[in-house]
Amino acid sequence: MNGNNFQDDIEEIKNTLLEADVISLFFPYFGKTVLIDIRSNETDGPALILTEMVRSPRERIRSMEQLRPGFNDPEKMVLIPWVRYLETLIDSGIWSLVIKKLEKASFIDPSVSANEILEKLRNLEHRELADAVNGTSYKTIWSKPEQL
Repeated sequence: MNGNNFQDDIEEIKNTLLEADVISLFFPYFGKTVLIDIRSNETDGPALILTEMVRSPRERIRSMEQLRPGFNDPEKMVLIPWVRYLETLIDSGIWSLVIKKLEKASFIDPSVSANEILEKLRNLEHRELADAVNGTSYKTIWSKPEQL
């Protein structure tokens, strides 16, 4: 993870979030995506979904056909990779902007749903960090030479 250093313009990300119908906020380090879809139809309202990460925008569109049947392809979708700590997502104001966007779209109790997803993401992040220190999915590039 890149820590809390921003390489992107946070204000630009916020403005993009405000304009999009569908936001795919994905976390490459643990392979998950938070899908925010503010569209509604006669039977379904806005959605906030924690799902698997996909490999391409085209694959995300195909996955949305299964996740949100009955909806056409979104007019404006944005994909945002988040390679920073989750706390940065909160501290930057982006997470609260997602909640406000859902409130505006008449999503029922967005704070509760968002907090549930955030807790799941925190657990994933914690496991990933623990695995980086102790786990088998990371390899040491440089190690201390053995003392004779």
